[in-house]
Amino acid sequence: MKFITSLVSQHLTRYPDLELQDIYKLLCQSAMGASRSTESIDVLHDKFKRELKHTSVSRSEPVIDPISPDGLISRVHLKTYVSLNYPTDDLFQAFIETIQLHQGSSAKLKKFVSCLRDLSSAGQLPFKREDTTEFLDKIEMNNYPVVGHSDLFKTQYSPSYRIVHMDFLANEELVGLSQPRNNSNMSSD
Repeated sequence: MKFITSLVSQHLTRYPDLELQDIYKLLCQSAMGASRSTESIDVLHDKFKRELKHTSVSRSEPVIDPISPDGLISRVHLKTYVSLNYPTDDLFQAFIETIQLHQGSSAKLKKFVSCLRDLSSAGQLPFKREDTTEFLDKIEMNNYPVVGHSDLFKTQYSPSYRIVHMDFLANEELVGLSQPRNNSNMSSD
């Protein structure tokens, strides 16, 4: 629970307009990595190249955003990654290896969703409890589906990142950034 509390709090601070859908997406990525991607490598590569062409250079987000308790699953933010001149081919390769080789955990996703329910019950989310309950009930009834970011999140923040298992990113400097800053706050309890 400490990990989910810390992760959700960090993201609510960074993205005050995020919605329940965006928090669920974050938890899904934390538990499952990129393993739920179903598109071909060619399609993913074309999307990646198009996204890079339209990515504005910025350092407003961390280059590495650890989203799993061990820090190994991270969002690598393209705007910052590109601004620091890191090789994009390495990032794409790490993304593909994450899809192909990292097995996510459905049990962990269910546990994370349960923790989110507990946070709501404790009044620690900026959403009405009944809205959170209704949303999470729907998620569970639909067997924990993959979701995109909310329209509001896309409009406000223009998300542009790749989910990567840090063992697959061939850059020691970046891998060092993926370690949780305070292990007591990032435990999976």
